[in-house]
Amino acid sequence: MNPFPFNMDDRVTAAAVAATGTIIGALIQLRAAWRRQVAERARGAPVTKKSRRGPVTAVFLLLIAAAVAGFALSQYLVGRSDRDSATVRSEMQTQLAQISAAAQRLERATQINPGSTTHADDDRHGADPVTATATLGPCHARAAAADGAPACSEQEALRVTLCVSVPSSAVVTDLGLYARPEDSARSWTDSRAAAGQDVGRARFADKPFERAESDQTKQVCTGFSAWDGEHATSARLVVKYATSPSPAAHEASQVVVAPVSDRGP
Repeated sequence: MNPFPFNMDDRVTAAAVAATGTIIGALIQLRAAWRRQVAERARGAPVTKKSRRGPVTAVFLLLIAAAVAGFALSQYLVGRSDRDSATVRSEMQTQLAQISAAAQRLERATQINPGSTTHADDDRHGADPVTATATLGPCHARAAAADGAPACSEQEALRVTLCVSVPSSAVVTDLGLYARPEDSARSWTDSRAAAGQDVGRARFADKPFERAESDQTKQVCTGFSAWDGEHATSARLVVKYATSPSPAAHEASQVVVAPVSDRGP
């Protein structure tokens, strides 16, 4: 156990102990030489060379002790400075390690979920709506009756299927159906219709349906029929949807016009 209250190196401690012992011994020798000279002078005895060398030897020893003590003190101060520097370096390295670890965690989180911000925005606001539009000409299945009966009945109507493509993970949030005569000045907003509703010799199917298109996309579809013998009829399907958190590429809308009898169940 180090007897000194300071945390000094063992070599510095040994040098300090040696210097302290040398100083104490030199002081004792000086005191003894001084007392001998005082006693000899009191007796009137002549001062010899040996008695004169006593104080010189003591002073020489004091110089050696002072040098050793100065060396020990300098070593102590140097060691203390080194310890302070090592402490500062250790704290800086610890802080740098913490910063580096935090940066690595942030980088890993970014790599695991690179589009989280974009997906969150899509979930909150939804994707842009997609639209499909088709126009059916006048129905001429049979000649008009002499009494002015319609040229076509609903059973003889022209039929199409309107489809839009959306990501496979999409969830439909709104499905708008619109129908109007081709030469009408009415806006699409004022031409909204309900599924299964008769809209002037035209009608949308009772229920829309979905079908797979590819590994990344699916189609949202509805049937439309028109049996007006005088005017062409335009129909529009507008689909709004929100994407799920899983990544999915945004697909452009598509229009598919096909006979209803050709589509699957």
